[in-house]
Amino acid sequence: MHPEDSSKPQIGIFWHIQTSGAGPTLLVDSVGITDAEPYGDFLNHGGHYEFWSKLALLSVSELHSRGLPGVVRWSEYEEWPRGRVVLHVPSNRFVVYADRKLQNPRMGQQIMQRFSLPPGRTEFRADGHYVSVR
Repeated sequence: MHPEDSSKPQIGIFWHIQTSGAGPTLLVDSVGITDAEPYGDFLNHGGHYEFWSKLALLSVSELHSRGLPGVVRWSEYEEWPRGRVVLHVPSNRFVVYADRKLQNPRMGQQIMQRFSLPPGRTEFRADGHYVSVR
């Protein structure tokens, strides 16, 4: 949700939301590398629960006016396939931790484009934190 220069890599959190009667949405909270938070050997941004909770306080009309799906009003953050993009500082490589449901070429391309990730310096990994019920 943060406005960034779309040509520079970003890190942050995301969800893939697909509801009946609507096209898929990639819901993202991201920042540029210079605004990231150190976390061990990584640069990181955001928390899924915290971000979802903030959005859930908005009305459906507010969400829609911001181009966001209304599902945050009636569902929980862990229901939807989600993930996180971080930068591993020692190797200068981006790591996308994501639900296995999102680890396919189409979604990988969409995530890489949305976060402006360099193909030669990005890898996808599964993580037990990111397992959805939908």
